[in-house]
Amino acid sequence: MAEQRSKKTEKETKQINLWKWAFLILIGLLIGLLIWLFVQLQPVKVGEENTEPFATSEEDLIFEVSTTKEDVTRLTNEYLNQELDGEFEGFRFDLEDSAELSGEIEVFGFPIEFSLFMTPYVLENGNLQLRGESLNIGSLNLPISFAMAQISRQVDFPEWIAIDSEDQFIVVNLNEFSLDNGTQFSLERINLQENDIRLNIHLPLDAVR
Repeated sequence: MAEQRSKKTEKETKQINLWKWAFLILIGLLIGLLIWLFVQLQPVKVGEENTEPFATSEEDLIFEVSTTKEDVTRLTNEYLNQELDGEFEGFRFDLEDSAELSGEIEVFGFPIEFSLFMTPYVLENGNLQLRGESLNIGSLNLPISFAMAQISRQVDFPEWIAIDSEDQFIVVNLNEFSLDNGTQFSLERINLQENDIRLNIHLPLDAVR
């Protein structure tokens, strides 16, 4: 009788230990998830907005060119895919009623499709600011800053592109970008409703000699 009672007590102790370990593992997973969320929701700042005036030489040839949303969309995607050596693959930039960046980002370790909608602004020095306005990311309700932070972590953008997830904007520092022959670009106007995009091409005299 005493032996049966001892075996029963031992069995109950093992069951309690199993539940105890299961509870501790669950608590550990929850703590790990909270730490991961805390880290992922931290603001990310990549690069700096260049507020310096566009520097040009008196010898530069400057042309104003008008283009369309369709042309800018095509050229932007082609350039980023080449410049980023495939890192931009899976992402797409579109100009329609707003500027849209779409693709897949990892959320909780799983790829989730997203669309980030931004309003473009021409800055005083001819640079471009894209300010986040809305985010579609499946059925999840996540802030724009989260998507921007994940994009900046997953894509190694050129140095002339700055991302500030806390203030929810991307700046294309055109005054830091140039082609191999020294040609640079600055924006004059963007009106997506009228499909009117104007930019200046700054062509060094040496490039045409």
